[in-house]
Amino acid sequence: MKTFLLGFIAAFVVLPIGALAYFRLGLAEMRSDVRPTAWETRLMQSTVHASVRRGASGMQAPPPGNLEDAIVEGGKLYVNGCMGCHGEPGKAGEDLDHYPPVPQLPQVGTQYSEPELHWIVKHGIRNTAMSAYGPFYSDQQMWALASFLGRIDHMPPGLWERIQAKAPGSPTK
Repeated sequence: MKTFLLGFIAAFVVLPIGALAYFRLGLAEMRSDVRPTAWETRLMQSTVHASVRRGASGMQAPPPGNLEDAIVEGGKLYVNGCMGCHGEPGKAGEDLDHYPPVPQLPQVGTQYSEPELHWIVKHGIRNTAMSAYGPFYSDQQMWALASFLGRIDHMPPGLWERIQAKAPGSPTK
């Protein structure tokens, strides 16, 4: 019984006090030019995934009238607003040394569902480079972007060419 009591005290008193002291004394590395430890990376990733999953639970993508048109619309939004950070389809991505690293979506794809992608685009991710675009995009645009992002690393043939095509009458560079 004595061992159990000591274990209980260690688990619920000493460990939290030790963790608090670790952070309050400034022992946790915060510089962005130093790679985070493996446990920090796992903790951050699992926290973000759990939060996004909870935030997007119950959301369902509206059935698009024409899925290809929605993907093209989302692709055009990606080219104009996302490609600078997340990379261009068909080209090797850059390692920008951000913490957390900016996912190079054309190369690695995404593990998020379309409702989760919509939620991320709308709300952003705190303490990362991912801003909230809800104030700037309509709900339909965010769903189109989510449709595109869900297929970015395995787009059907011909869609990337449609995304890059200039609209008739648009100025050329």
